[in-house]
Amino acid sequence: MSELYSSVVGDQERLTKLPLVVSRDMEERFIRDGWPVGKVYGSEADLAAYYGVGRDVMREAVRVLEARDEVRVRRGPQGGIAVARPGGTHLLVMIGGYAYLTGLGLPDIVEAWSAVHISAVRLMGDRSRQAGGRLPESQAADDGGRPDTAGLLGRFAAEVIGGSGSGPLKYFNDVLAPLLPRMSTDLRADALARIRQRIIHDLDRGRTEDAVRRARTLFCGAARDTLAHVARTGGWQGTSVPEPLEQMRIPAFAAVRRMMSEITPQEWVRGRPLGNEWELAERFGVDRSVVRQAIRMMEDAETAVTLPGRGHGLVTRCPSPAPLSRQVCVYLASHSEPPEGAALALGSLMIEMAEIAARKTGPRDAELFEALFDELRQLTSAAPIASVQLIERLQNRLARNALLSLFINGIKAYVSWSMSEELHAPSWVIEFFAQSTHDVLRAIGRRDAPEAARLQAVKQEMLAKYRQAVLEGRGHEVR
Repeated sequence: MSELYSSVVGDQERLTKLPLVVSRDMEERFIRDGWPVGKVYGSEADLAAYYGVGRDVMREAVRVLEARDEVRVRRGPQGGIAVARPGGTHLLVMIGGYAYLTGLGLPDIVEAWSAVHISAVRLMGDRSRQAGGRLPESQAADDGGRPDTAGLLGRFAAEVIGGSGSGPLKYFNDVLAPLLPRMSTDLRADALARIRQRIIHDLDRGRTEDAVRRARTLFCGAARDTLAHVARTGGWQGTSVPEPLEQMRIPAFAAVRRMMSEITPQEWVRGRPLGNEWELAERFGVDRSVVRQAIRMMEDAETAVTLPGRGHGLVTRCPSPAPLSRQVCVYLASHSEPPEGAALALGSLMIEMAEIAARKTGPRDAELFEALFDELRQLTSAAPIASVQLIERLQNRLARNALLSLFINGIKAYVSWSMSEELHAPSWVIEFFAQSTHDVLRAIGRRDAPEAARLQAVKQEMLAKYRQAVLEGRGHEVR
């Protein structure tokens, strides 16, 4: 399952630092065991013996997990390394840091916000058909007698997230909130209220796609209006990295924050030497063991790399989103999110990604399309699910939104852990995947956004049906 996970998030590079190998294995044990909060897995000495490593290596591994808010170190005779439930702060910090270092633009952030809410409306339609779920019929329309359209928009956005019943979408909305300005719309209050009522009307009558189209117009329009407002007023100063007060008590984590605060993002992503262990220990006035723990945290987050040899040491780097996808997976696992609900959120977001890709694609994507078609031509026989994940990641890249990609990869990784073993798809499923993906890509290439979204929805519906049939041994019935 680790191999399948790696194929999903795209971090197939083998970890070479033993503390990171150990911390990753411990994390995977927690997931396999159902994330048993409070369970003590042993002392540092016990775990060092279990993994056959030294105490220093084990301590570095534990500090990485502590910084992620995944374990607590209990002192005393009954103490040890106990599993904790991450509250989400660490991922907020990581995404804030990623946005800060990579210069993640506001257009990507508001686009992710709109996609999450459109996906929520689609899931509301599913719930309405299955269990009679619906939005409330009334909503406060003013503030002190004067309509506040931004307030109305915010309340409606909260309604659709709650009405979707989706834990992942609620979580992603919470993650995005600190990165956003106040979302606004140029619509009048009465026009906004009418759109809301039409969406409710469509959902109540089972016209989910009509509701989604209206929601896309509303939320994408709000994204454009917000960007225009920010451009006029300068009301957004860029992303900042939240202060994780709990983790700051860890000396190594505090050292990481100090290093990041001393260098501009532009310098950081270019690859600036920070020094070796001795130099860093002297600069920060800490023991070398603290520096080593800090280095492991940065290597784990892919914000720095250690270059061996004389005159080298720790060097900054531009991080990839893979560690963030892993933390999404961990959050969903630690909060016991039902895999079926996570899969529904994944499917809805994938449809939005296809629609976004069709709107954005252009001549500069020619090489990416060629790589995709090359990969598709190689899918000719039964294969493990991992073999198609590169194609899925490449398709998502066409949408050029790192936030949405890391959300999707995180959910997909979590769903993969719900399998008892990696599923091998028979040749006829692979053939369907190749042909349906080919059709989606052609629609994206034509910039036909509605058709790309429709074909992606059909593809996902059929693949879900095929997967269930294969798992139940009914493949011959649906072939």
